[in-house]
This record gives sequence, structure tokens and C-alpha cells, in this order.
Amino acid sequence: MEFLYPNMFYALFALIIPVVIHLFNFRRHKTVYFSNTAVLRTIERETSKTKKLKHLMVLIARMLFVAALVTAFALPYKKDNNAVNNNVDNLVAVYIDNSMSMQTLSSEKTLFEDSRTSALKLVENLNQAQKYILLSNDRDPRNEYPMNKDEMMMRLNEMKVEAAPTSFEDIYNSLAFVKKKNGFKSATLFAYSDFQKNIMELNDLKNDTAIQLVVFPLKSDFQNNIYIDSVWLQSPVLQKNMANELNARIVNETSNDVKGLPVNFSLDDNVVAYTTCDINANSYADVSMQFFIDNDGDRKAKVSINDSPITFDDEYNLVLKVRPVINVVEIANGQQSTVNSQQSYLELLFEGDALINYQSMSPYNIDQQIVNKAQMIVVDENADLNETMQQSLLDFASQGGVLLILNDENTDNDYLYNKIGVKSKHIDENRNRVEYIAKRNSFFDDIFVKLPDNADLPEVNKHIRFDIGKDVLSIISLQNGNPLLMMSNVGKGKAFVMSTSLDEEYSDFADHALFVPLMYKMALLGGNVADLSYTIGVDKNLNINDISLQYDDVIRLKSENGMYEILPLVEKRNNLNYLYFFEDLPASGFYDVYKNEDYMSTVAWNDSREESQMSFYGKEELSALFKDNNIDVLAMIDNEDIKSDDVVEVIVKGSMIWKIFIVIALILLLIEIFILRFWK
Repeated sequence: MEFLYPNMFYALFALIIPVVIHLFNFRRHKTVYFSNTAVLRTIERETSKTKKLKHLMVLIARMLFVAALVTAFALPYKKDNNAVNNNVDNLVAVYIDNSMSMQTLSSEKTLFEDSRTSALKLVENLNQAQKYILLSNDRDPRNEYPMNKDEMMMRLNEMKVEAAPTSFEDIYNSLAFVKKKNGFKSATLFAYSDFQKNIMELNDLKNDTAIQLVVFPLKSDFQNNIYIDSVWLQSPVLQKNMANELNARIVNETSNDVKGLPVNFSLDDNVVAYTTCDINANSYADVSMQFFIDNDGDRKAKVSINDSPITFDDEYNLVLKVRPVINVVEIANGQQSTVNSQQSYLELLFEGDALINYQSMSPYNIDQQIVNKAQMIVVDENADLNETMQQSLLDFASQGGVLLILNDENTDNDYLYNKIGVKSKHIDENRNRVEYIAKRNSFFDDIFVKLPDNADLPEVNKHIRFDIGKDVLSIISLQNGNPLLMMSNVGKGKAFVMSTSLDEEYSDFADHALFVPLMYKMALLGGNVADLSYTIGVDKNLNINDISLQYDDVIRLKSENGMYEILPLVEKRNNLNYLYFFEDLPASGFYDVYKNEDYMSTVAWNDSREESQMSFYGKEELSALFKDNNIDVLAMIDNEDIKSDDVVEVIVKGSMIWKIFIVIALILLLIEIFILRFWK
């Protein structure tokens, strides 16, 4: 056994104090007169021996107490059981969780600053010849190669917070890879984190018996949080100079009810809507706000609350794209159902409408640029589509578009139907009338004010019988129970299948008053092709389908303040344009997309809300988790000891057996108390 502070043994001179107290009793004796002293002499001889033994036991207990206390302060450790292998063939890895949750405050600084300070002390006390790597959530490749002590200290000082969360198993597996790649026999991982439960899935962890772990579970003094979880539009198409509705979900991660929390909505830094909400403890509330937009283009919007001290999730950025028109494309063989020989029903419906840009094209001559910019595509019953084209239509819907498929007895779209979840059987030529409309479905919001029980509903002369899957809804049905209009979610968009044609031979649907609002509602639903926002660390690509590209065009993504710029990879897949990111963006906010030197659009990014969930592993839970996964844990450091210089040195030098001497000192103190109190 060796001692970190051997000079503390000079304090053993304090052992003379209980000896002096024992030898010199300064208490005054009181004289008591007694008539018969013969009996007292016998009692005095017996009690004198007992008193001497009692005083001796108290003296020994006091001296051992002082000796144990001094030994504990000397910080003993076993040299043959070092916690850290200081050999040059042992790789030292320091993991500092630099995600947003580490910005929360400890007693004085943030958890991130506490971690970095402790890590700097740790590296300073290790062997000069040791090799290091620095692991963090941003996975900077410059930090994941073996460095010397000076480089490691520099990298620690340069670290920044605001990275996206990374699972612990990714960190562990990366260390195992670096250790093996660089030929190290063993490795020691010092892990500083608040260990949120959502990052501690260890299902894919590749256990390495040559890796030892020293865990620093940090705990904030502030673990109550209120945050904006998500934001969405009531209608995906924004209309100028008309009331638009925005919804937000506010989550209360505290044990107290919240009353009258202010929620602001701003457009281009101007507050345009305001509301308050009440949220029960450990629950959430949805709020709605109405606003007006008076011009086209991309508008930078933000929903915000005020919640201290955890503030990174108090704002939610989004971009509202106000399109001047909605593009509707009808794919037909040139034999589509027509009112007359010149115009189809859809063309007649949408012509002259400034909001709708209607175009028709043949399946043999499709302009992909037009299709990419469409919000709604109507597939006529006579359209002859090959399997590749059918897949392209599914991809269109999955990106947020609306797909409407009309049918007659000659329609053959089996590939498309299988993907949607419906199956055509045979034609039914019995005359039917619409009997059921799913008025409570959100699709019919704003279509019906009140539908009378005896309403005159469309008649159908011929229709295709369909079997529908569990994820497909029949929102309009016929008297015989067969579906007339079916709806299915496809990715971010929707697919509608009508079991009949618009041709008057099949139905009078195109002449009915229901036709107009249904077609417009479908067109409006298809307006949300682009996402309102993206999440750092989750979304690695974004769709730029609205931008036409040539082979030599250069796409840039620039931050709002112009301090950050990146050239992402541009890839064309399934006739769609995507930007791919190999690294996470530095911070949440707004970023502008440029083609060459021309501004094209704006996209919004937010921090992951996984960081907002105040659910953490405690010390005992972590120990059990690592034990279950056969991870070799050398030490689990208490939150209060992380800032201690002595604890850091003991970790480097060896095992912390000083605690044993503290326990011995307390036991000796209890023995002394029992002797004085109960030995009569």
C-alpha cells in the first residue's frame, strides 16, 4: 500500500492528545461523609479495576480513531492494482457528452464545463508518454486518432457543446475500432455524461474485454423542463390574405402543473400570434394560433416559450413556403373522361382558377420537371402505366404529394394497388347510390357544415369491387357496402383510389356538387411537399425537388449569419433531387440554399427533442446496466467527487481504499460512544 499524501502522517502527533487527557484528570472530586467505610473499601477496590479498564478502552478507541482519520486523509492506494494502466500500449480515451442536455447547470457551471475541467486534470496527471483520443457526440475525426498529452489538452480546450445526441454504444464501439486499428493492447475509457436513458441502448454493443471503463455520471441541480416538442400546420397549403392555423405541442417535464404559459409565434422576427396554455404535471398540451400571410416565398417562422434554465428547446424553427399556385397534373392517354371532346372534367374545374395550375400529359411523354413540382397527380382510368412509372408515383406521394387514381374495367395498376394496400376484384354493373360518408374523418373538415340525412348523393352505374387492407380507409361507400373512395397514407402524402370513373357512363360524380370540394381538398392536401423543418443529428438529407439542376451546378448551404457554409453531396434518386450531409450542422436555425451564386430557398433546423426528456440513469442503474452487458467498470465516481482534484489523482494512482479508513474511523467513534454511555 502506498499513500498519495504521506506528509499527512505528521498529523499522528495528535495521538498525544487523548493520552494527555487520560493521564491528567482535571475533574474536581467531591467529598461525601459516610458513617461506615468498611463496605465502601470493598466496593472501591472492585470499581477501581473496572474504571481503569473502561478508561483504557476509551483511550485505545480514541487513538485508533485519530490514526484511521489521518490515514484516510493520506489517501492510500494499492500500487499493484492501478485504476489506469500507464503503459504506453494502453490507449486512454476520454468521452465528454457535448449534447444540448449538458448545458444544464450544476451548482456553479454547466455539466459540460465540469466534465472538461475534470478531464483536463485527469490528463495532466497521466503518464507523459500516454496516447489519447477524445470522443464526443460530434464525432470529429481529428480527435479520434492517438494524440500526445499536449494535443489532447489542446483538443479538450477547443471542445464546444451543441452537438446532436449519440448513443453510448457508438462511442464504445468506436473506441474498440480505434484501439484495434492502431495496435493497442488495452484501453481505458473515461466517460463523462448525464447518461440520458434514450442514449443508453446497448443492443448492438460489441463487448471488448480489453477495455476498462471509469464512469462519471453527472447530475444537474435543475432537471425540470418545459419544451416545444413539435409544430404542424392545420392545412398543408398556406393561402395569402386568409386565416391559416398553426399547432404546437408543449411538453411539461416537471412534477408541477403549469398555468398560463405564454406561447409566441413570429414571422420574420415579428410576433404575429400569441396564446397561453395550461399543462398538467408530466403531460403535454396542444395549442393553436391563427395568422395571416400577405406575400409569397419562404417565410422564416418561429414558435417560442420562456423556460429557464434549460432553454435550448424553447424555440422551434420552421419555414413556411407560400406558393403562388398549386400544380395539378392529370396523366391520361388522351381518352380521358370529358365533358366535351376538348376538355376533361378536371380541366374544366380548374381552368381560370388563379390558385390552381392544371396540366395534362400522356404517360408516354411525361415531363419529369413538371411532375416534380406538382402537388397533386390524377391518374386517369385509361392511363397505361408501366411498373417503373407506378413506383415513381408512389415516390411522389411519399414526399408529401397527393395521388388520385380513377378506375374503369380496363384499368391495370396492380403494382400500385399492392403498395397502397388495395386489391381490385371485378366490375359490378349494378346501379348504386352513395350511402355513407365518413364525415368525422379529418379529410372532410371544412367541406361539410352540416350534411342532411336525406341529402342527394351521387349515383354510380358501374364500379370496381375492391378488397382493402387494414391501413386503408373507405371514406365514401355505396349502398352495397363497397368503397367508392378509399384513402391511404403513403409516406408523407396520401393516395386516393376511386372505384369508378368520372365518365357519365360510370357515374354522375363529376356533375354532383360533392365533386368540386373533394377535388379542391385533395389539391390543398398535396401542398406540403417540403418539410417545415429538419432535425440535427437525425435528418441526413433534404429534398430540393423544387430546384432544377444541371450537371455542373453547385449547391451551397449557408447559415443565416454567413459564418458557416457547406457543399453537400447532390444526388438524383427516383427523379428526385436530394442534398446529403456527412456532418451535422453546427447549430439550430435557418440556412439558405444557393445554386451557384443564386439564392433558391431557406430551410429550418432544430435540435433533437430527445435531449429534452429529463430521464437519466442513476449510479446504481448504470452499474447494473454495464454489468448485464459484461462491461468492465473500474470505478463509478459520485457526482459530488467529480470536481475533486484528490479523487482524480486517486483514480490515476490506484484504488480508492481511503473510504475504508473513513468507515473504520466512524466505527471506532461509535465504540467510544457505546463505552461511555452503556459501560456502568
